[in-house]
Amino acid sequence: MAMKSIMVHTGSDPGFDGRLQVALDLARRFNGHLSLILPRPPQDYVAFDMFGGAHFISEAFDAAEKERAKMQARVDEHLKVEGLPWDWQIFDGTIVDALVNAARLGDILVMSLDDTAARAGGQGRALVSDVVTASRTPILAVPLACKSLAFNRAMVAYDGGFEAANAVRAARPLLAATDVVRITEVEAAPEEFPVTDVAAYLSRHGVNAELAVAAKGDVSVEERLLAEARAWHPDYLVMGAYGHGRWREAVFGGVTRFLLAEIGVPVLLAH
Repeated sequence: MAMKSIMVHTGSDPGFDGRLQVALDLARRFNGHLSLILPRPPQDYVAFDMFGGAHFISEAFDAAEKERAKMQARVDEHLKVEGLPWDWQIFDGTIVDALVNAARLGDILVMSLDDTAARAGGQGRALVSDVVTASRTPILAVPLACKSLAFNRAMVAYDGGFEAANAVRAARPLLAATDVVRITEVEAAPEEFPVTDVAAYLSRHGVNAELAVAAKGDVSVEERLLAEARAWHPDYLVMGAYGHGRWREAVFGGVTRFLLAEIGVPVLLAH
């Protein structure tokens, strides 16, 4: 099994060049096809008056179309030298709806976390949250400073929950293409879903993973997990997007929110 349909959120924001390179790293690794998903949100060209009326601003639309055309031409020139197939998919509607709809037949969707993600209400984190909770496609959330994806070391965060298990299944092709995989749990998962089950599952698919059980101590689960990641230096992390078990959190709260703001490496998310 391989990731053949690589999708990337395309735009003119500061994170695009970095996440495009990560998507290209995936496409090269799996000899896949790259789809550039370009949302065209109508709210950018609509003005509202004090009476609740909405007015289409044709000048704003035309200017945005020119900027999009320039960006597409620049990206096309870059991709021509890569030797990989690609296509453009342009969607009218909100950014979230565009990405969720486009990703229905994707193997992975690459998105960015912007530089406000470490602060409350960070737009990049909120956008990833909205997409991952509405989509069945795994999301690779890329920090703004990240410019590439390596396949040397992967860390899987496991808590015995459905979301963590789904993330492992979604990441299986990526884990199979990675040299060293470590499954990390903080304290014990529920006895009926022990961390050894994850290792056995991956082993059946040709992925030999090492196990690491960390005592939480006097810090929070997320702080311990972050310390484990910083000590081991994975190239990317795999985890459930939100949980309802031992790592109980509101949608995209708790552990997920903390790690996305702090860990500094791409995070593959599924729920």
